[in-house]
Amino acid sequence: MTRARRLASTLALAAVLALALAARADAAATEGARAPSENAVGPEGRVSARRLAGSGRWREEARPPPPAPPAPPMTSKERLRASFEAAREEVERRPCAPSGVDGGRAAKCAHVRQTEACEGRLKTYLEYAYCDDAGSTTTVGPIVVLLLMAVGSTYALAVAAGTFFVPALEYVSTLMRLTPEAAGVTLLALGNGAPDLYAQVSEISEGVLPNLNVVIGSTLGSGFFIATVVLGVVILSAPNEHVVINKDILGASIGLFAMANIALMLAMCLGKFKTWYTAFFFFAYAAYLSFMVVQDRSQERAPKQRPDVETASDKREEPLFDLAAAKGGPDDIKGSVRPMKTTSKDGDGIIASCTADMNVYEKRASWITIPIRVAMAYTMPVVRAGSMDKVYAIALGFMGPLFFLCAPGNDFLSALGGSDTMTTFVLNVLVSALCCFGVSYVVSTQYKTAPLPAATEFASMFAFVQSICWMHLMSDELVLALGALSKIAGVDEEIFGVSFVAWGDGLGDLIACRAVAKAGQVTMAVVACFAGPVFNLLIGLASSIAFLTYVIGDMPYRVKQGELILSIGCLFTVMFTISQLVNKSPKEFEMKRTVALASFATYGAFLIAYFLCEARILFAQA
Repeated sequence: MTRARRLASTLALAAVLALALAARADAAATEGARAPSENAVGPEGRVSARRLAGSGRWREEARPPPPAPPAPPMTSKERLRASFEAAREEVERRPCAPSGVDGGRAAKCAHVRQTEACEGRLKTYLEYAYCDDAGSTTTVGPIVVLLLMAVGSTYALAVAAGTFFVPALEYVSTLMRLTPEAAGVTLLALGNGAPDLYAQVSEISEGVLPNLNVVIGSTLGSGFFIATVVLGVVILSAPNEHVVINKDILGASIGLFAMANIALMLAMCLGKFKTWYTAFFFFAYAAYLSFMVVQDRSQERAPKQRPDVETASDKREEPLFDLAAAKGGPDDIKGSVRPMKTTSKDGDGIIASCTADMNVYEKRASWITIPIRVAMAYTMPVVRAGSMDKVYAIALGFMGPLFFLCAPGNDFLSALGGSDTMTTFVLNVLVSALCCFGVSYVVSTQYKTAPLPAATEFASMFAFVQSICWMHLMSDELVLALGALSKIAGVDEEIFGVSFVAWGDGLGDLIACRAVAKAGQVTMAVVACFAGPVFNLLIGLASSIAFLTYVIGDMPYRVKQGELILSIGCLFTVMFTISQLVNKSPKEFEMKRTVALASFATYGAFLIAYFLCEARILFAQA
């Protein structure tokens, strides 16, 4: 019995020990399974759990973090955006501001040569102002020379527009059977706006990211200048006391100008430019041109109404040239109220052809005016009545293409020649020689015995293109001279864009439109005062933004109060112009001379408001 009890006690104790061991083993297993999960990988790295020797405790040991996976390669858009942003940061960090550099001309010269933001054609002008004539301590001499360059560029711009561009424009528009309004919408607006479009796209394609605030500000500023100041000058240049113009074409031009400004204002306020925004601009301009073509064809099919003698002062201006009469045939196009410009005799040479329209003041300053006119005449013909010297025509066949290819800003063959200037020049000479050979062949075969007419389809198209090239070149030189003067004076870049750049771009439109109005085509010039800014907004500015957004993605934008002032000024101009229109007939409006003075006042008032906004005097922000 005692032995049985002892055995039972032993078994019970063994069972208790077995249960205790089992419980401890289970607890150890549970703790071991929980330790790694409690020491998961954190932001500082991976942690492992180890049992301390001789105990059941665990200690933590940090492991180094695994190497980060390699970053994916940048796309072409990301690389281009990064390079553009780096260039912009460098420009913002070290702007081209020689006037703010402490020290004399030597310090300012070093700033111009070492600052990346001063690169470009403007650097040549700034180096002339600060680096040339090292013995001088002032910039009075360079400032006087820059002012003379600005005056000379303005005169050359006027000669290119009045002597060469307007006759070619009239001949081409008559050849294409365009009404004056349609010619103003297409040819005149294209001639004024195409060079600016080419300049903007070429700069962007070369990797130069423009300051969108400056580009938009200068575009709005030039459009506002053209719709007010240029319009006023055209109205004052009209031979009559008022201007009569087609309702539909003027209404479409003014309406689209207002819509373009509203759309641009909305895009600026949204703070970002997207690619599809520009699609609206392109579509609107295509619809505008289609409407103009339909209107032009409907006017051509409509019966012509010749003015009576009693209402001769209200007559509509007709094309300057009688193309059929110039060819020796009947008047089968539109007729003419004035003959083609003539010179003293047929076969006049280069000097007589380009100086026939000089006034008395130009003749007194012939020592400077004649060289400018002769230089232009060696690159493009004067479209006029009579015949052209054949040797002169052959010389034009070489000099004209050479100037077109080698003029600053027209480096069309530089891509073939790369960075080698001599290779590019040789290619330009070869192309010009090929063109000269073609002209020589035509002159020697088709005009072997007959005189060579000075007014032909090819001559007019050639003069039209070359005169646009000259106006673009002179406008650029004017802007560069004014830009150098503004850098010397320390003018803010955005104020410079709205004022000097806008005036330089708008001056070409002013001279061309005034020359067209003085030639009798006032309606063409009036329509161009709105069609030109429409082209600059819907094609010029939209093309630049479309190219940028396609290449580097959406473009952020920070609108400024001054730009809104300019947009509101353009809209105010539209409303004011519409309020001043008088119904002449069911199809025509009448604009009186009082509109011109009010347009000048409008431009001055809004420009002052813009300057006050930029100076934080008006609508000052904390």
